[in-house]
Amino acid sequence: VHGLDAEAELANILSAEILGEINREVIRSINELAKVGTAGVAKGVLALAPSSGSAGPDGGSGRWQAEIFQGLAFRLEQEANQIAKDTRRGKGNYVICSSNVAAALSAAGSMAYGSGQEAASLAVDNAGNTFAGTLKNGMKVYVDPYAGYEYATVGYKGTNSYDAGIYYCPYVPLTQLKAVNAGTFQPKVGFKTRYGLVSNPFAVESDAAITEALGTVGARTNPYFRRNIIAGV
Repeated sequence: VHGLDAEAELANILSAEILGEINREVIRSINELAKVGTAGVAKGVLALAPSSGSAGPDGGSGRWQAEIFQGLAFRLEQEANQIAKDTRRGKGNYVICSSNVAAALSAAGSMAYGSGQEAASLAVDNAGNTFAGTLKNGMKVYVDPYAGYEYATVGYKGTNSYDAGIYYCPYVPLTQLKAVNAGTFQPKVGFKTRYGLVSNPFAVESDAAITEALGTVGARTNPYFRRNIIAGV
């Protein structure tokens, strides 16, 4: 392989790895700062009945699995509406969730109505793009490929770049550094980035919460996000 081509490929790999790590930090921060959802009977937990049962999410009716998944979509819609009430900025317009939850939402959207009224298609793929598609209520669905449990976080982001729960502020997006190993004279290539990730100071409820939320780990008080564990998927 030509030296310049190999160096370019290595640069692409390193920059993709850095971007992936930043994405993980953003998702982790959103989930740590999100308010605990209250749409279900148990706070922060939406329980789905097994496919053979007659109960939907938290006791709702459901004759078959698709109707139970429709109930899940409705509960997430309730969380989106609660975001609008808490922030007075707008209702939740995206969902970050595990792949199985995204698959359940896909089943609810594709099986609930006739072919002329189906929701926008959802493409759930853990190994591919994290954007899965758009629900019929307009909320965009993003898959968390590294989720260790089934969950769904509803969030809101406005058209203004300042109308969000957290801010990603890059100082130096990507800087390439080259060096030579003093022992082997082997060339080395490295990349670094500098950025800030902080909560919206108006999106917390108390001075103590503001102090804690200024880091990536803080109290679950950010009204721009609401998180629920999804049981029974």
